[in-house]
Amino acid sequence: MRTSPRLVTEQSDRVLTVAFDNPPRHFFDEQMSIELDNLTRELRRDSAIRAVVFTGRDDTYLTHFDVPSLIRGAESVPVRVGHGPARAVIAGARAAVANRSVDSVLRRTGLRNTLFLARTYGSLERLSRLDQVVITEINGLALGMGAIFALACDIRIMAEDTKIGLVESGIGLLAGASGTQRLTRIVGPAAAVELLLEGSWLTADDAVQIGIVHHVCPRERLRAFTVALADRMAARSPAVTREIKRAVYDSSTRPTAASMRREGAGLVRTLTDRDTKRSMAAYRTYLATNEPLTDEVILRGWERIGNSRQLHR
Repeated sequence: MRTSPRLVTEQSDRVLTVAFDNPPRHFFDEQMSIELDNLTRELRRDSAIRAVVFTGRDDTYLTHFDVPSLIRGAESVPVRVGHGPARAVIAGARAAVANRSVDSVLRRTGLRNTLFLARTYGSLERLSRLDQVVITEINGLALGMGAIFALACDIRIMAEDTKIGLVESGIGLLAGASGTQRLTRIVGPAAAVELLLEGSWLTADDAVQIGIVHHVCPRERLRAFTVALADRMAARSPAVTREIKRAVYDSSTRPTAASMRREGAGLVRTLTDRDTKRSMAAYRTYLATNEPLTDEVILRGWERIGNSRQLHR
């Protein structure tokens, strides 16, 4: 399996480990979306790999979306987009990225930001349909896209000293890229609506209690636990893995196409909102002026932006 700049791969027998590598905080940007799209397509054709482990390099997971990328997407649409037009845009973009040749050409046009979103949806959906067991080792802070990515994996293992959460509502943004759909199907509508509206993060113990993650480990045991689990999962036949995932996701947890389109439209609508653009710009400035980007700095930034929005309403 080919290593790429943002996704570093290492294969051991039937297990492929994929490490996020976009320092300092492994933010999910356009290049990572392209590499994830390529990787998930390659995995569909690789019968030698039976389990895939996603984690972050060092003690940093996929922290959240790359904020400058979101701002570029918002600024490419100077007016607020209504729900109906947004649904049409998302549907067209998802059809375009399904063809890699078309995606490659349109990536050099003004549509690249919409394709970024659509490509991300496609890649995460593909994870749910792979014949491999997809495990994620959450070895660091997982906010927004970090949490969404984790929810797209089959099994989630989390270090006991870190946090996870869909925090987007704090800056007026919908937790798109399948976040609202996957969270709802995992924890149920009542818990999901509160978590999404609060936009707060959970400790590892809270996350395992409500079912967002499967296992919590002390950091010093995290790698060993993940490796042992991946080895056990790799012993399952691809046929039974495929049928179990289809039975579970098709019946209860796999987001429907219509739900995904509605969510995508909601993300575009909130992304193009004037107040949201202002909040994202403020958060970008905060990140640029508060290095090093430790967990405490990241969390304080979300609190500060969220409180600022409340004061100005």
